[in-house]
Amino acid sequence: MERKTFSVVFFCKKTKVTSKSKAPIYVRVRITTRGQSTEIYTQCQIELEKWNQKAERSLFRDKVSAQINDILSTYRANILQAYDQLIKENKEPNCFAIKQRLLDPRAGSKMFLSELGIYCEKRQKEVGVRITQLTANKYHSTGIVLWLS
Repeated sequence: MERKTFSVVFFCKKTKVTSKSKAPIYVRVRITTRGQSTEIYTQCQIELEKWNQKAERSLFRDKVSAQINDILSTYRANILQAYDQLIKENKEPNCFAIKQRLLDPRAGSKMFLSELGIYCEKRQKEVGVRITQLTANKYHSTGIVLWLS
């Protein structure tokens, strides 16, 4: 019987550090049935001293670190969702199919819009505490414009 494993690992590429001492964060999706793996750039960069590889996230409590951790959590959820969808569709879940689902413009916009909807709901709960209703309305109108385009 063939052994299958599936892993998702976030890491900083130390070989691509920018002039501002920030390293890009990648996610490696590995399915070891055939030894396949692929890397996906998360569009995030972080200072190397803020990155904790064991935890695969930033352990700092500043605003930027929290946003990066939220983005990485979303990436992990989307990867697992793509893996589950492939299995439900009776397709072979390989890392390249998962990457294509994440990077496909049509699928990507659907994932982005669903995440934007969740974000808008969070901001709506902050009305009167951290933001005004006018600001919350701007988040919602941005989502509507993106959905219509």
